[in-house]
Amino acid sequence: MLWKIRTELADRPGALAELAARCGADDINILHLEVFTSENGAIDELVVSTGVGWTADDLTKLAAEAGCARTTVRPCQADVLHDAPTRYLRAVLRLIDDPVSVDDELGNLQGFDEYTPAEWARADVLVEIAGRLAERLETPEGPRPGSAVPVLRTATVDDAEAVVAMHDRCSYESRTRRYHVPMPKLTARTARHLSAPAGGVSIVACVDDAVIGMATAAPWEELGSTTMEVAVLVEDGWQGQGLGLRLLREVVNGARALGADRVVCMVQPENTAMLRTLERLRMRSRVVQDGDSLMVSVALSDRSLSHAVDRAGVQYRLNRATPSHRSQPPRSAGQPAREHTLAALSALQPIPGRAGAAGSDGADRGDRP
Repeated sequence: MLWKIRTELADRPGALAELAARCGADDINILHLEVFTSENGAIDELVVSTGVGWTADDLTKLAAEAGCARTTVRPCQADVLHDAPTRYLRAVLRLIDDPVSVDDELGNLQGFDEYTPAEWARADVLVEIAGRLAERLETPEGPRPGSAVPVLRTATVDDAEAVVAMHDRCSYESRTRRYHVPMPKLTARTARHLSAPAGGVSIVACVDDAVIGMATAAPWEELGSTTMEVAVLVEDGWQGQGLGLRLLREVVNGARALGADRVVCMVQPENTAMLRTLERLRMRSRVVQDGDSLMVSVALSDRSLSHAVDRAGVQYRLNRATPSHRSQPPRSAGQPAREHTLAALSALQPIPGRAGAAGSDGADRGDRP
């Protein structure tokens, strides 16, 4: 059985050796030792392994016989054997997901009611980290479903501030599905670009002055002068109500009006909501697997899909994004892409998450909508 012992050793040379010798005589194995300094001397914290039958009172008596004072003994688990920096770093990782659990984390880390000065300092830092994380996780309030009927219109650069606010209200998962990499913050500069893409069009869904959804179409010259890429982001609370489909239809019509004969949408295989939305367009579509994403091509004219998979592969991230940590090998000329129909999307297996790198302005896809 494992025990954690905290005790004050006698202030003389050899005191720790005496305690260790006393443990050895009773076949008690010392597995971990941490020493704290205090105004009154040294406080030692030990993790020991004992045989069956040992109790906290027995170990307290043993420490007293070795000349120790103010001894506290508690049973513990094997996780206390990790070094203190590792345990505190793991606590920070857990606080990222749940900052309000800081009291529980401190209880697990400290283990005793009385703190040493070093532990007080650690606790202060951990509480400060939790406070800052909680501030960042406070989601600003936006319009709620049922408060009004969303109005769709063409976006302008004047919508950039409202687009940033919508982005802040969206969850980590929604932003990652939209940009294919984590996007903790959308800058005003990127928001202006998204609101009025060069050669393209953006549609916003609005409730009063708030933007709750956005669809963007922008030229993708590497796939031809009449091809545009489309992408959609809908605020979490408004998802599942058909708003994404309305935005997609409007932005596709906008792309057609600008002369596009085909739109493409890069989708993560696990993003079934977006795949279903594309299917519900009820337009001729083709899906090819491109690296770790799916490229969904939607025909806007009779001839627009004839060359969709019979051309050399385009390295998506290297042309539409900043360089990533891991690039996909280009498809050799003449090598057909793996093709699927939208009706068979459910048979596709999820592919591990893509790697990506954010640009200096916080956006992964420099010129990508």
